[in-house]
Amino acid sequence: MLMSFRLSISLIMILLFSGCALNGHAPEITPNGVKYSYRDPLASSVAVVGSFNHWDSAINRLAGPDASGIWTITLPLPPGRHEYRFVVNDSQWVLDPAAPAVDDGLGGSNSVIDVP
Repeated sequence: MLMSFRLSISLIMILLFSGCALNGHAPEITPNGVKYSYRDPLASSVAVVGSFNHWDSAINRLAGPDASGIWTITLPLPPGRHEYRFVVNDSQWVLDPAAPAVDDGLGGSNSVIDVP
């Protein structure tokens, strides 16, 4: 009984934390720009903020969620290195779990993409 309980708890924890890891889909370079994706079916809003929009969460809101809980936006970004984060529900600033992180110079980190 105790063993099955522990197994159940372990499976629940794996499912919960694997869902967190799946929140991000690596940014994709497309002919129309950089496609950002974030998976959170429970979010009421998701924005992408970064060096390309002066970290303004009102500018680049993602569309969604789709049936899989994925929010997306494609932004035409110039070549170069762009640091960014997602802002979920207008208050939670999160790193993109599918992208590399760099030191933000302020004691934290930002996600980063290099656009060729």
